This record gives sequence, structure tokens and C-alpha cells, in this order.
Amino acid sequence: MLIPKSNRKKALFIVDVQDSFIIDRNKYVIPNILNLINNWNYDLIVYSVQYNDKNSLWYKQIWWCEDVKETDTILEVKENLKNKAFLKINKLTRSIWKWDLNLDKILKENNILEVHLCWYESNDCVFASALESFDLWYYTFVIEEASETRTTATNHSKAIDILRYLNLTNNSNYIK
Repeated sequence: MLIPKSNRKKALFIVDVQDSFIIDRNKYVIPNILNLINNWNYDLIVYSVQYNDKNSLWYKQIWWCEDVKETDTILEVKENLKNKAFLKINKLTRSIWKWDLNLDKILKENNILEVHLCWYESNDCVFASALESFDLWYYTFVIEEASETRTTATNHSKAIDILRYLNLTNNSNYIK
């Protein structure tokens, strides 16, 4: 994996790594996420959990979200976070920047200027979180090898193409 190198303080955002989203086609990404957690020096790791109850708009409008019942990340990720500085975000929307705590304030208080995002869905929650991260003035990189979708490979590749065009992935033209 090509990881952007800078002297900026960095946060890793692990978006919605839950059993409901893991299928045979996207399992290959999990070791890459564990690699990011264990082998790269992040000042903070933030992981989000997508939760849907019968009153949520996800449940009412997005058909496949009816089966999301887990309220925590998968065991492999939790085990690897034990000795790290991390935050858990419970979210009911696409962007990790929304919901139960003021993430922007926490990052700014800790002088974090760069955000790396990974996992699920590259064409949905990761995509929305990346755009919002950039709009909040963070250097933003979706780590392609650690991101995927459970829908189709085409959806993943289209999202990555757009993010590359916007210079928002680790394989973009602009990495400083």
C-alpha cells in the first residue's frame, strides 16, 4: 500500500467494518485494514458503526439496510485497537462526521490535519466522509487497498475513479 507521507498529525477513519457488510468478494480488505492499524503511526483512530433501527431513514429508504444489527466493529479490528488511541462513532447517516460527538473539534484540539479513510462503502459512506473531510479543511486520502463495497466491483471502481480525479486517494496524482 502506498501511504501518503507527511509530517502532519494523522487520523485513520475506519468506516463501518461490521459483519453485515462483509461478503466473500470484499474480505480481502480486512488484512489491509489491520496493516494500517498496526504498522502505521496514526495519532488517532476513529471507527464508526452504522446502526439502523426501524425509525431510521436508512431502514425506511435503503432496502438492504434492514439487516444491519451489529452495533460494533468486527472482533479482528477491536482486538487490534486495544493499545491504540481510538474513538467509536455511532452513526445513522452516511458521513462519519455526523452524529454523537463533535469529531471536527476533537481533531482540531489534537492538531490533526490529515485524514485517511478505509473500508465500507467506497461508493457511499467512505465517499461521503471523504468529501466532507476535505470540505472541513483536512488533507484527505481514501486508502484504496483498504476500501471496498458489498454491492458491485463496478460501484467500487467508479467511486475510486472519482476520488482519484479529486486527488482524494492514496493513489492520486497529488500526495505531499
